Amino acid sequence: MDQGVAAVLAALIAVAGVAFGLFGARWQARSMQEQANAAIEAVKAQGRDQNAQWRRTVRRDVWVEYLGAVDEFRLSAGVVAEHLADEDLPEAELALEATYSRSAGAADAYRKIELEGPEQIVAKGYALQGTVVNTIFELEQALTAVRSMGVLEEAGEREVPSDQDRPIAAILSSLRELRAMDSRDPDRTEYGQRLGLQIIASGLLSASDAGALLFTYSQQLSLSEALEHFPHGRWLQFHEVRTDFVQAARSHLDGSP
Repeated sequence: MDQGVAAVLAALIAVAGVAFGLFGARWQARSMQEQANAAIEAVKAQGRDQNAQWRRTVRRDVWVEYLGAVDEFRLSAGVVAEHLADEDLPEAELALEATYSRSAGAADAYRKIELEGPEQIVAKGYALQGTVVNTIFELEQALTAVRSMGVLEEAGEREVPSDQDRPIAAILSSLRELRAMDSRDPDRTEYGQRLGLQIIASGLLSASDAGALLFTYSQQLSLSEALEHFPHGRWLQFHEVRTDFVQAARSHLDGSP
């Protein structure tokens, strides 16, 4: 073979070898980069999973703390209701002060839920907090109602049996009728409004005290309703809202959307 041709072939082979070498090195580098990227993504995924697990643990602890505060409030509110049923006003007032403190504790625990989320649980907690606030209002109204009822009963005892109308006795009788009416009775609201005007006209109670009395009596369950709401009775709504919160929290911990 001519030496010139051999030199050219050798040069071509050398160039090809370099090209193949560069291609192989680039392919190897790309493969290594892909492996590195995959490893990085795996580490990131593991980090996300660990962070999600940590968040679930933190949230679970926050929710458990909140439920504990809510349950303490519910028990305290029940004590107030029992004293009111016994018409033991001094003890009811003391128990109500303790219930205010429990309410504040539940509010503080709920703020942690607002920070930790997620929004679904925040919304369920907000509804439960609304029930706590409503319960406080109802207890305050009930306390005023017991005092107001005492005023009416004392006035009724002073009425002379021979009085022609005996308006206080009539009011007390109407209050008993209102209490016996089913809360779903469409005539209950109008009946209560007429009775409220009669009470205010008697001059024995202010409009706010009369309103508290009628509100409390209209909130009380009839016997048939109390049986329907067994075993939670007057606390059925509170129980239902709390149950909604628990179910949503459990669903989130299970990984459901």
